[in-house]
Amino acid sequence: MSASHPAEPSTERTLRNPRRRQRSDGDSLKTAPRRKRSKISENTFATRDTTEETEDLLPTTNDAAMNGHARGGTTSRKPAPRASRHESTEPTELPMRGGRKPGTATLKHRPLKSDGATVLAQNAVYSVKLLPSTPQELRKEGVEYRGRVLSSLTTTGGSGHGQHLALAVTREKAWVWDYNAPTSASHAARVFDMPFPVRQSEELPCGMLVPGVGSSAAADVGLVLVSAASGKVVYYESIERAASLGLFQERKTGFEGTIGGLASGERVVDVVAAEHAGFILSLSSGRIMQLTLRDAQGKPKIFTQVLRSGDGNDGFLGSLKGWYSGAGKRDVVAVRTRALDTRGQMQAMALSDRCELQTWDLDWSGRHEFRGTRDLRERLVDELKGLEVHEAQGTVDSLIALDFLIADKSVGSTIGSEVATLDAGRSVHIWMLLRTGGLESPDYHLAYLSFSGSSVYVERVVSLESYHGPPTTQKPRMLLPKPGHTAYVVFGDAIVLAATSVPNAPDDPNWQLHEASYVQPQAFEDATYLQAEKGSVVLDSAAEDMRSGHSSSVAFVKGAGLVRITVTDPTEDVERTSIPIKNKIEQAVFYGAMQDNILDFARKGDTQYSGRQVKEATLTISDEIMRSDTSFISSSPSSMGSHLEHRARALSVLVTHVRQNYPTLSRATMWQLLWDAEKVAAAQQMWKVFEAHRTTTEAVEKEKRVATIVDELVAQFSDRIKLAGAETSSSDDLVRNFFLRGLAHVDFLLSSIGELLRTLGGGVGGPNDKTVRYIAEADELWARAMEAVFTFRTENVHLYGVDPELLKDGVLSEVDEYTDLPEFWTSTNLMLKASADIPKQSRRFAKMFYEREASSEKSPAVEKVEHIALANPGLIQICCQVYEERIHWLASRSSPQEQERARQMRQTYEQDRYEQFRALASIGVAEQGMLLAEKYRDMLTLTELVVGESQYYVEELRSNKNMSPDERDVALAMMQQVTERIGRYFDKFGDDWANAFFDQAFAGSRAGYMLEEAQKHWQQALTRYLRAEPNRRAKTRICWINDVTAERDYVHAGEALCEAAVETETRVWGKKVELGMGRLALLAAQEGASGAKPSLGLEELTLKPGRELKVLGVQEKLYAHVRVECVGALDRDAELQLAMDTFGKKVGEYGALGQLLTVNLEQLLHHQVLSVEELIEVLTLMDCHTYEDRIERPEANFQGTEFAQALYALDAAAPGMPQARFETLLQLIWKRCYIYDDWTALVKAPMKEGGTDSSVMVQLRDTAPWRTYFDLHDSGFLTRPACRIRVLEPSECLDAACRPEDLAYRFPNRDLLDPILQDNQVQDEVLQGYVADRALDDWAKSCLDAAKWAVESKAERVAGRRERERETQANLKKREMRAGRGKGAVKAYGHVNGVGKGVNGVLGGDGDVDVEME
Repeated sequence: MSASHPAEPSTERTLRNPRRRQRSDGDSLKTAPRRKRSKISENTFATRDTTEETEDLLPTTNDAAMNGHARGGTTSRKPAPRASRHESTEPTELPMRGGRKPGTATLKHRPLKSDGATVLAQNAVYSVKLLPSTPQELRKEGVEYRGRVLSSLTTTGGSGHGQHLALAVTREKAWVWDYNAPTSASHAARVFDMPFPVRQSEELPCGMLVPGVGSSAAADVGLVLVSAASGKVVYYESIERAASLGLFQERKTGFEGTIGGLASGERVVDVVAAEHAGFILSLSSGRIMQLTLRDAQGKPKIFTQVLRSGDGNDGFLGSLKGWYSGAGKRDVVAVRTRALDTRGQMQAMALSDRCELQTWDLDWSGRHEFRGTRDLRERLVDELKGLEVHEAQGTVDSLIALDFLIADKSVGSTIGSEVATLDAGRSVHIWMLLRTGGLESPDYHLAYLSFSGSSVYVERVVSLESYHGPPTTQKPRMLLPKPGHTAYVVFGDAIVLAATSVPNAPDDPNWQLHEASYVQPQAFEDATYLQAEKGSVVLDSAAEDMRSGHSSSVAFVKGAGLVRITVTDPTEDVERTSIPIKNKIEQAVFYGAMQDNILDFARKGDTQYSGRQVKEATLTISDEIMRSDTSFISSSPSSMGSHLEHRARALSVLVTHVRQNYPTLSRATMWQLLWDAEKVAAAQQMWKVFEAHRTTTEAVEKEKRVATIVDELVAQFSDRIKLAGAETSSSDDLVRNFFLRGLAHVDFLLSSIGELLRTLGGGVGGPNDKTVRYIAEADELWARAMEAVFTFRTENVHLYGVDPELLKDGVLSEVDEYTDLPEFWTSTNLMLKASADIPKQSRRFAKMFYEREASSEKSPAVEKVEHIALANPGLIQICCQVYEERIHWLASRSSPQEQERARQMRQTYEQDRYEQFRALASIGVAEQGMLLAEKYRDMLTLTELVVGESQYYVEELRSNKNMSPDERDVALAMMQQVTERIGRYFDKFGDDWANAFFDQAFAGSRAGYMLEEAQKHWQQALTRYLRAEPNRRAKTRICWINDVTAERDYVHAGEALCEAAVETETRVWGKKVELGMGRLALLAAQEGASGAKPSLGLEELTLKPGRELKVLGVQEKLYAHVRVECVGALDRDAELQLAMDTFGKKVGEYGALGQLLTVNLEQLLHHQVLSVEELIEVLTLMDCHTYEDRIERPEANFQGTEFAQALYALDAAAPGMPQARFETLLQLIWKRCYIYDDWTALVKAPMKEGGTDSSVMVQLRDTAPWRTYFDLHDSGFLTRPACRIRVLEPSECLDAACRPEDLAYRFPNRDLLDPILQDNQVQDEVLQGYVADRALDDWAKSCLDAAKWAVESKAERVAGRRERERETQANLKKREMRAGRGKGAVKAYGHVNGVGKGVNGVLGGDGDVDVEME
């Protein structure tokens, strides 16, 4: 029992008998209202397909917060005006006709005006709205409160007044306001100070709104406040009177009382309405108490009593004993009430966390009766284990009940929808919220149970797949708003919507034929999450009842206010059993991007979508945004700029959300999304350009709309591609329609610019002002759009999963990155052609206009031409970007044809770029051309531009005699700028610039001047350039000059020139001169050593030119030997033919070797340098052409010493070649020497003729080996210390140059090598025969001995002759001394010398061989 203060005298007297039962509103006498038009239509009782709240609420009586359902209903069509006691107004529906907005759901009833709510999420099944009515004080960060709502419809005289009141109870105040108000209720709310003190450490007080009864229901809504800690209760009978009387502080406005029997530390946990039976209080100890607000006479009085469970622990003393002992303490998770058929009778049910359900019968007078306890845990555990796999069944043992509610009808069947009779003798249906598993990632379930008598049936178990969050401080709560098709499971950070039944079977013949195999679709389930970062938490929630088939609930969200969730029946359509992935992504894109949205669209449950589903949905949404073909984007925006910005932001949010929350999409898909965003970025700039062009000064002066280039392009576009809404004829409408629906064709519109410029003819007098304006607009439109595209790609490519480091100027720089990607829209064939044509056409018109206006004053058209010229470099850069992207994409294709196209396009690009850069000088922007060449490191073009500028100023200074001093100063200053620019390029580009610049500078007739300038300004760069590639002939000579004149580096000068002479010089005389100059420089370096002994390296360098000159000397001798036989030739061909006829008879039987001799002889006769190998080939393959008669014999004739000359050349070149190659060439020379003669004939001839030894020796002297031996020993060549040549026997020469590795370095092509090897092998077989059959080794030894004997004999005769000459000279001197005449002596000396000369070099006439000596 509890005490209460005396009731305050009521302001109205009641005429009822206090003992008479209270008359319900339905029993009141009413005056028959006047007849009104019927509002019943064919759609009155039909369920709508939309979740928009457009229905009036069900007129129900006092059901506030009972059993998880709302009292009466929720919002009406519009807030009803306050009515007086005796009159009321009825809202009248006016028939209205209007068009439906495309893309919106079809409404079966006329929608209402906007209620000011903010849509947080909306799809085909449910919508989430943030109501604007919550007072600002409750939206502040950190404010906590308990919330309740009162939604009802009271009738007075047939008029309805909707009540939609919300209650928020903080520790300081209680707020009551109309939560359906279209604006914040901060000033209209009823605010009550808390009538009892509440500490900050105590739990929040509890509060409930008490619905009014009778005719004053609209105004007599009461308020109950209960202290959770102290148990104090305050009841305001009417919030209206309490608020007004509260202005006078001395008057009490409420009735106060205290909960009796509240133990120390026991707290009030929850308050549940029980209609006429008052309220049910849940205490922290697990006890349940009934709270009534009126006594038996209907007067306000606060009375509480404990609902006893019959175990002896519920009385006052029993409760104390049970509290301290803990014997009767239990954790009650929820209390629910329901009305029984007996008038005024209620039933209360309490559920513990151990799944124990207790039941009491109550009445309005305070009497109660305990009906019993049912333990449901075992049944539920068994049922849940049957749903889990064996490994997971252990998690069910931790089953805990969280909440429950009583169903108003049986929803366990998919067909039956009959309403259950809610009395004690008939079946009762409840829904329970259960939790299993661990606390880190628990599982939640909904269990549907039916009670019939003493039996309990578990009809259905629904496992929640969309939420597995850990327990929070906010206790989960379950709501089941009428009509009960969807259950709301409210957690602290999420609200789960779950259908209470599966979808109805489809009315499909296929299903009827295959009913047995038909797969039942899953029941609908989805979750709405709150953003934890914003501190959004559900503080409380309540259900609403709606007249239509929709269900609705409201949630009090911390920091935000009231949120309404409205759900349409998901079982009406199989397609509504789940939210399509496309709708999920759309909500995140269009609602999640809002700054104040408290919902978190990134969190997902167990619902998994395949990569293909995500790809298709994402591309579809992107395409709809591009075409403005979605309900989320306006089709008639007031500001096109803002509209395009909104679409760009939507595309950005789309890709960010998909990448963060769904399976990884393919690179191709991500690039398609990026391309859509690029087109929108381009369209934004195009629209700005269009706006600027149509508001130009010309348009303002003419005071009318001026056609722009965009109008022309859109008109052409409309003729080819028809867009929705393009049937209007207005130019502005066509342009706006393109930017609304045609952005997917931006590339087509842009590529048309080039075609349009080609059609703009210059006419006879050149382009007119309008044409120039069009060209300037076209340039700006193209440049702004394409620059926006590449800039957007560079800045945002990381959002699409592409490494920004892979891009250069918005273009992928790696060919491999283009693999498997579709064709880039920015570099299609049409876009490539346009990018190349636009700058060319613009320059063409600019040059034409310049020529026409050269002598005229500066006009607006001339200014536009200047803008065209200044914009041209930017157009060229875009062309380069498009070219590179196209080339890379083609190069990444697997088709050989496309790869070949890429190579060809690369050549075209480089040539086109070269021409376009250079063409900038023709319109006065050479500076920009240089900058572009710098950017693309086109050193050749940059060099030509810089050198061209330099030559221009030089020529001006030289040729223009009439130049004024000022003009001369300007020209000199420009020259200085060019010089400084060149110097900067050496530092910036290094060798790339130096090579291109100096190659260009030294290529023409001004090489000497450029060398002087380079030595003056860029000496270091010049030296570095000249020494970088010493094998280039033109550079080596200049390098020699630079080293000698500027660097004084004689060693490098000689070494570089000699190296170049050996490696690159092809002309004999040039090589001889270069070797001589190089040797001279090296000798100068030796002298510059200040008398010190030169290093071995320098000595070796000095010897190298001498060896090369020796090889070159052999070639000169060979040329003289051959040329003397071809003097009579008329031309070069005849000369070669004559040489082959003379010297190529023997080699004719060898095809490949004969061709080799022909080629080498041709080079010899043309004064081309032969390598030592080629020189050996000629000397060893040619015929030995000798003369018997000394008079007829030419002085240059080798007289059979060709093989000796080959050995001389090989010895000179030996230090610079590998040893293996030297050995091969040495063996090859001796092998060809030994097979030159027919040894078979030589061996048989003496035997046939019976010759003597002397005759054999005569024949041996005519062989090539004998002449070679004789020449080598006679010259003393083999006895030199550094000689590397040695005499080989024939058997040592076998297999010489017969292996591929011997000649592969000269003939890498096997087609050339194989025939030569074959001929060498034939020669080897000949030598093998001579060695085996004719004892060639012995004959060769005989030749060697004979040659040595001949050399010795010659030496003896020469010595004797010299002795006789000395004697003769001595006799002559004696005669001169005696005669004393010097003149005679000189004459005699000359005579004797002449005689000596006549016999010099000739053996005596005793039959010895006549051999010429050196």
